[in-house]
Amino acid sequence: MSLYFVGNLNILADKKLSPIDKLVYFCLVSFMNVKDGKCYPRYATIKERTGISIASIQRSIKHLAKQNLITVKRLASTNLYFLGNQKILQETIKKRVITQFEGRDTSQRGILIKPSYITNNNRYRGNVNNYKNRSTFSPPATDKQLLSYKGETFEQCGSEGHWHEFYSKKSGKHIRKHSFKNIIEEVQPSRKKFNAAAKKAVA
Repeated sequence: MSLYFVGNLNILADKKLSPIDKLVYFCLVSFMNVKDGKCYPRYATIKERTGISIASIQRSIKHLAKQNLITVKRLASTNLYFLGNQKILQETIKKRVITQFEGRDTSQRGILIKPSYITNNNRYRGNVNNYKNRSTFSPPATDKQLLSYKGETFEQCGSEGHWHEFYSKKSGKHIRKHSFKNIIEEVQPSRKKFNAAAKKAVA
C-alpha cells in the first residue's frame, strides 16, 4: 500500500459516483502498483481500510467497473483490479516532474486520454492559457529560477503550495506559475489592490 498517491479530481466531480464509490476507488488506487496499474486487495482488506461493509464494497466494485473506471478479474482467493486511467494520470504527472527538473516546461497534456465517463467537464477549460509564444524556463544562471514571459525576464521570488511566484525588476510586475499545469497568472500587488478597492469605495 502506498503512503501517498495522485488523486484524480474527475472522480470527485463525477456525479454518477456515490461517496462510497469514490472512497472504494481511492482505496484501490492506494494499493495500485504504479508500474502496471494493478492491485489485488481482498474485500476484508478494503473493509479494514475504509470501514465500509463488504456488501457495500461489492456493489461499489460492480458500479466502478460498469463506469469503465476499473477492470475486475476474479482470481482464486481475491480479485485483480486494473486502473487504466489512474495509471495514465500518474505516468503523466511523473513525466511533467521530470521535464521540469531538466529545465524544460513541455506540456504533456496530449498524453492524457479523456476518460469515457467524463463528457461535460469544462472545469479547467477557462484556466488554461494558450499563448502564441509559450513561456519557457531559461537556464538558471544563479540559484534562483528565471522565467521568460511576454518579452520580460522574471526571477523567482517565492513559492506557495503548487504555485511559484516570479518578479520582474524591469517593470515591477509579479506573476505566478503552477508547478505542473501550464498555467501562468499575473498577480496584482496587495497595495494596488487596496488602492483600487479604496478608490472604488469612495466613488
